[in-house]
Amino acid sequence: MLIEYEGTRYAGWQIQQGQRTVAGEILSAIRGALGEAPKLMGAGRTDQGVHAEGQVANFFTRSTHPAPAIVDSLNGLLPADINILEARDVPMSFHARHDAASRRYRYQIASRRSAFFKRLIWWVRQPLDHQAMEQAARALIGRHDFTSFADKGAEIAEPRVRVFQASLRRGDFVTSFSIEADHFLPRMVRRIVGVLVQIGFHNLPAEAMDRFLSEIVDDPAAWTSPPSGLFLERVVYPGDPGAPPVPRPATSGSRT
Repeated sequence: MLIEYEGTRYAGWQIQQGQRTVAGEILSAIRGALGEAPKLMGAGRTDQGVHAEGQVANFFTRSTHPAPAIVDSLNGLLPADINILEARDVPMSFHARHDAASRRYRYQIASRRSAFFKRLIWWVRQPLDHQAMEQAARALIGRHDFTSFADKGAEIAEPRVRVFQASLRRGDFVTSFSIEADHFLPRMVRRIVGVLVQIGFHNLPAEAMDRFLSEIVDDPAAWTSPPSGLFLERVVYPGDPGAPPVPRPATSGSRT
């Protein structure tokens, strides 16, 4: 399933006891539509308040209804801020998270207040030096140890991340930072954005990004950007257009 959602009202993607989550709402809709309670595998574990335009998830169902009919049934039961865009049958071995070759996130930074988009942006009140930010963003590309940008309380299996693309794009009043990598550490994107903004404010030199990638320090945690501006934009699988040439071992999974 390809899913979009506004994460403002949710405690993240993953099921949490006593919390309203995106996966919890989808599972509730599955129970209502199909009378089943499957395990739902999501490609990206978005945090509280983080949004998605292209989350991917899969589950096994015994239903014989075609995938488009299941989509219609689920959307009829889901709240307005969660929407299933499409679904299709996949091999039993498919796993939305383990089989992904890369994920792309986008962060939106606004130069002015907005009545309409305040839940989807981070409004910064100082001018930004975009050239310095772009220089710092280029340093992210390649394989680096991102421990300095990770949540210190999280268990990290692999701190070295291969970043395929990192860039900024300027709009009328929104600057978008885009980053694609083979995997992400907890809080990594929000702390990268926080550092980029400090560089844009001239509170840090552009070369600070290189230091944070070569040394393990706690500094970026102090500049963690809010979740409101962050979107899971796309999940890429081997064979998709633009998929990175990096082999990813497949693991057992389930059906749409």
